[in-house]
Amino acid sequence: MRILSTLAAATVLVAGSTYAASASIAASIAASSAASTGGSASTTKAGKAGTITTTVSDADDTPGPLDIASVRHRVRQRSDGTVRVAYRIRTFDGFAVRRLHRRHRNVVIELHRTRERGADRNITIMRRDGRLVAALISNATRRVIRDLHVAHPDSRTLRVSGSRQAIGARSVFVTSSFHARGSRRCGFDGGYPVTCQDDVPQHGWLALPRSAWP
Repeated sequence: MRILSTLAAATVLVAGSTYAASASIAASIAASSAASTGGSASTTKAGKAGTITTTVSDADDTPGPLDIASVRHRVRQRSDGTVRVAYRIRTFDGFAVRRLHRRHRNVVIELHRTRERGADRNITIMRRDGRLVAALISNATRRVIRDLHVAHPDSRTLRVSGSRQAIGARSVFVTSSFHARGSRRCGFDGGYPVTCQDDVPQHGWLALPRSAWP
């Protein structure tokens, strides 16, 4: 863990990720993903279903309940030619939906969708009006494009899915943030708020197969 910045407004703690496991498919995907993280991707392909699944493991290295254990993206091409994309985030510790917050306690999936550098959309998983929400947001306007299908099937898992047109991407990275009053390590230090943040990957982006590109 390292201190990213100590400001008058806040202290942000960032933990590095390790890209672990092994497998083979789409060598360019594995190579670019491994290069960005210093590790390798675990990828499987189901020919009949037209499904490509890639899972990235992360170290147990961030305080708070939103320390990311793994990120998975699954791309499924249907027989009618349409493509569905799903993202799954697993944490080391369990958490309740009521712990999430729009600003202080959330998970964000940044979507790099074009030839231009950077993400033009993001998926912010949070709590709104007492319920779990995955908002698809334009990074240009900061406006919500739509709410996506999101599930919290167990205390450690978040799952978001949608069409390739909506949430497909060339590459992604995932950030979790946690700050709460009363938290020993993610609360306050000297009167200033401390946000515990985990990034996957630590450097660069996670590459998706070309079939996921919008």
